This record gives sequence, C-alpha cells and structure tokens, in this order.
Amino acid sequence: MTWWKLSIKEWRRRPLRTLVTAAGIALAAGSVYSLLCFERGYRQGVAGELDRLGAQILVAPKGCPYDAASMALHGASWPCYLKESYIKEVRTVPGVATATPVLMAAIYTDESTPTVYLGIEPDMVALKPEWRLEGHFPRQADELLAGSEIAFHRGWHVGDQITLPGHNGQTAQISGILNPTHGADDTFLFLPLSAAQRLFHHEHQLTHILVRLNDPNQLDDTVRQLRGCDAGLGMNVIPLAHVFHTIQSIVNSTRSVLGCVALLAVLLAAAGLSNALLMAVSERTTEIGTLRAIGASARDMFGLLWLETLQVCLVGGVIGIVGAFAGLRGLESLARMQLPFAPTGAFVHWQWWLAANCLGGVVMLGSLAGLVPAWRAARVAPARAMRTEI
Repeated sequence: MTWWKLSIKEWRRRPLRTLVTAAGIALAAGSVYSLLCFERGYRQGVAGELDRLGAQILVAPKGCPYDAASMALHGASWPCYLKESYIKEVRTVPGVATATPVLMAAIYTDESTPTVYLGIEPDMVALKPEWRLEGHFPRQADELLAGSEIAFHRGWHVGDQITLPGHNGQTAQISGILNPTHGADDTFLFLPLSAAQRLFHHEHQLTHILVRLNDPNQLDDTVRQLRGCDAGLGMNVIPLAHVFHTIQSIVNSTRSVLGCVALLAVLLAAAGLSNALLMAVSERTTEIGTLRAIGASARDMFGLLWLETLQVCLVGGVIGIVGAFAGLRGLESLARMQLPFAPTGAFVHWQWWLAANCLGGVVMLGSLAGLVPAWRAARVAPARAMRTEI
C-alpha cells in the first residue's frame, strides 16, 4: 500500500504533465482500437451480407458491379433491366445449380425509407436455405410474402388483406411472413415474378439474376462461360467472391495508411511517456535518495517507477479505447459515404478480446518506454542524492 500511495503522489505533484502524458497514451490506444475494430467489423459485415444473398454469381445489367451488388442486397430502383429470356441461357451453362430471376423496385413515399418490392420465383427458397416462413410462399398473383420487420411495423399477419404500400387501390393477401434474417430481407415485400412485372410495368424484364453453383471451386470457369454465351454481351456477370476481395483490397490499402498514422501516434506516446518519467526522476532525486537511505533497495525504486508507468498506461488506455468506441459510429457514418460498398446494419461492435489486446499492448509498450527512467531511478546513489539534485 505504501508504494501505491507514493506512485499516486506523482499525479498530484504534476497533474497537468501526467494528464498530457495519459492523453498521448489514450490517443495511441484509441487509434489502434478504431483501426482494428473497423477493419474486422467491416470485413465480417460484407462477408455476412454476401453470404445472405445466397449466390456465388450476380448477373445484372451493364454498369458498376459494386452498385449492382449494393442494390441487390439493400434494395433500390434499378436504372436498366435485363431481358427475361436471358434466364434460360444462364440455366443451361454447365456448373449452374440454381439461377433465379428477380425484379426489384423501390417505391419512395413520404416515409423515411422506401418500400422495396421483389418479384421472385419459388426457387428463391432453394437459394436461401436459412429462410423460415410463417405461412407459405406466394402461389397466386394476389398473394404476398412480407419480411419480418415490415410486417411487425405495419401490424400485418398471415391471411390479412392489405393495400400495397405506394399503390393505392392495389391489394394483396399476406400468404406468409419471413422469420427474422437480420438482413435487408426483413424489410422487403416479395411477390410472384409475373405479378411484380405487371405491377411495375416491366413485362418480360428482370433487374438481376442470382446464380448458385454446383461447385464453388469452378467459379472462374462458370463466369467465363456465362460471359461467352449469346446473352453475355447484354449482361454483367459479377462473381461475388471477386467483389469481396476487391473491396477488401481497397480497405487494406486504406488500413495501411491509417496504420502508419496509428504507429506514429504510438511511437510519439511512448516517447512522451519516457520523457515525462525521466523528468519526474530528475525532479525527485532527493526524494529517491531519501528512500534509498532509509532502506529502499534499487529494486524498490525500479518497481516504483514501473508502477507509475503502469498507472498512466492503464488510465490512458482505458480512456482511449472507450472514447474510440464512442466515436466509431461517426467513423462508420463517414465510411458509408466513402466506401464502394457498406453493410446495411451496424458493422462496428464492442469486442472485449480486441479491447483487452489493445490495452495489453499499451501496457507492454509503456513498460518498455519506462525501462530507462526506472533504471535511472534505481541507480540513484543515496549519498549524492542527499547532497544535490541531478
């Protein structure tokens, strides 16, 4: 307890210097935690969304593949369309296990979020084995499958006759409600493909085709065959695994730049901590000499300085990590505007093991930075210290 009280005295003796040193540690810890938490959360979020799509290949109209993948996952009004006849050619390509056509349309009303309709066929269920339905898949043109979230907010139940949002006078019966998938599907409304084509006046047109393969290892061969078929010039064949790796390479490049900034912050924090401790040893030479004269060993002095180092690192590290997590929502919002693809839900979550690793790294770095000051304190000679200060 005596050594603990002596180490706490430095906070009261030079509070401003100690707080500035702890702030440097907090900045370094926050930078590292933000970088690791964002990179891991973003990678898991993108991979999870692409997995929920249930397909290895997305066939879409010509255009940016990232925009097409984002629209297929999150729901939007498509600027151009595919011919419905393309689905027959896609299904005949060797290696294709399932190819399901989709017509997607978004209705923008006075509400904050659009209502997204998907015209689909029953083979969509084979593409999404995680789907669980209350009721049954739409069998008639006037039946509808509702996502769990939109059904909850609107108070819909299986068997209800409803007015289609955004289509005054158009009604449909809720044939089924999709159990929560924790993805964008929870907010969609699913109609039979032919009914959606008539409703949105896009007869014999599609927005995209979802393709699942017999063997995912044959992805590249199947993509080449799809691009080489008769309809290949009229459609954009997008391997979702390649999209994921491309997005990851962009994120990794950004991470390298941010990593250099974080490393610089860590080195500056370590230098600031070492300098502050050296100044403390220089100012407290008489005090250290007195402790040595009354029986404290060199090991005790080394331990005292190391304890002070540990305190600064722990306080700064905890403040930095907690503060970084509190500010990660703003970073996430900024990332959504800058990145080519962003998951729908929050992709930054508190992770205890990551926070513990960052805090452990800060303590280890601080311990290394405090070695020289602690060694100098341990070498203070009692007789010299009692006569003069270093």
